[in-house]
Amino acid sequence: MALIDEKIALFKAEVGDRELNEEQKRVFNAFTKKKGASTYINVTDMDGKSVRIKIYSNKVSTGSQHILKNHYATKIHWVTAWEILTFYEVVEYGTHYVSNGYIVYRIEKYCGDVKISTVLKFVEDNGVAVLKSFYSDRGDNK
Repeated sequence: MALIDEKIALFKAEVGDRELNEEQKRVFNAFTKKKGASTYINVTDMDGKSVRIKIYSNKVSTGSQHILKNHYATKIHWVTAWEILTFYEVVEYGTHYVSNGYIVYRIEKYCGDVKISTVLKFVEDNGVAVLKSFYSDRGDNK
């Protein structure tokens, strides 16, 4: 678990003393703990559908630990701390579709001259969207 502890420390340092809104505070708390109850975020997507998002902090294969381990401060498919804190905006402003049993929300934006696609993957569980992963197309060999 040393890697997760290191990623949490790096995440905290990158966020620093930024002022966060309530949703960002919930996301920050979910991504800086490894135990305890799941975190819930409520978001309305572009179609007006209410999406209740569940973030596991205590599982390596899904949720915050998966994202920190595999997509934060990595060389491929990486996302920044700020993107993680505002991941719910991908649901608010992105398009959605179903792929391989996952509910996927995707948004494209420009970062300088680079077009970045950010993808959220959810698994539906009794009407709740369980956060599976969050990543970008940065570092893809296209």
